[in-house]
Amino acid sequence: MNNLHEQFEHRMTMCHYGDDIYLLDEGLSMDSVMPLVAGREIMTDKIVCLLCHSGTLDLHLNYHHLLLTAGQVLIALPGMIIDTREASPDFRAITMLLSERFTNSLNLGSPYRTLLSVQRQPVTTLAEGMEDALLNFIGMVRGLLNQPSHPNLDRVLPLLFEAWFYGFGPYFHSSATQLIATAAELHTEQFLRLVEQHFRQHSSLDWYASQLNITSKRLSICVKQTSGHTPTEWIDRHRLHQAVQLLHSGNQTIKEIASALGFPNQSTFGTWFKRQTSQSPRNFSATHQAVASNTNYT
Repeated sequence: MNNLHEQFEHRMTMCHYGDDIYLLDEGLSMDSVMPLVAGREIMTDKIVCLLCHSGTLDLHLNYHHLLLTAGQVLIALPGMIIDTREASPDFRAITMLLSERFTNSLNLGSPYRTLLSVQRQPVTTLAEGMEDALLNFIGMVRGLLNQPSHPNLDRVLPLLFEAWFYGFGPYFHSSATQLIATAAELHTEQFLRLVEQHFRQHSSLDWYASQLNITSKRLSICVKQTSGHTPTEWIDRHRLHQAVQLLHSGNQTIKEIASALGFPNQSTFGTWFKRQTSQSPRNFSATHQAVASNTNYT
């Protein structure tokens, strides 16, 4: 282990900048910010940058299996679904979480031009020397976050992250240095961003196509060719994840959940949910509550 690793080995702290930046050191429970708990899916609302420097983390990202090992970085964008399966006993990682509001405020042109690249290659092995450089950057961020009264904090942090995005981006994803070349990929990128923002209100392919000024047929072809999934599959994936989360929470009735997800009535939602899971919303919720009750009892 080199000296930079040793600087972080025994630190188990979290520092943050409002709700825009979270920095979590190895060993700290992330349940309160981003619950990476085995067997629990989350849809992150932040950019996630997770540096693994020992052990392994077995997970699914957007339902694709990944294995994160030492010297690798995982990057996930808002709207991606993370399902942590298992971490080795010696797994150690440092995680940065960045809000969309913060990244959108940076002078990056189009900060989501690498969306498709991240979907194709969310895990990257760092080149020699890049892990130390990343740890140095994290150290600078930590130093600033630990000085909340710094008079220029609001100016320095954005500049620091702009330099990080421009400096480290090409190393994380080789394809990120290339502009999205085809109209199909651009349409898919725009569609996925719209889905993340509007899946609760809009499930119609025609609505998304109209927002992009293309036909529904053209959108279907573009999304299927570039992402491997149909537009409807992407919309349903987001709606199902949200439905499961709401049913698990038990804070809303099925009728309220149906309304929150844009279904015209509870019956339509029930039919759709059963088609997705082979269970009715009521049975799904009851099964979950029974499992949770047994777990608490034991």
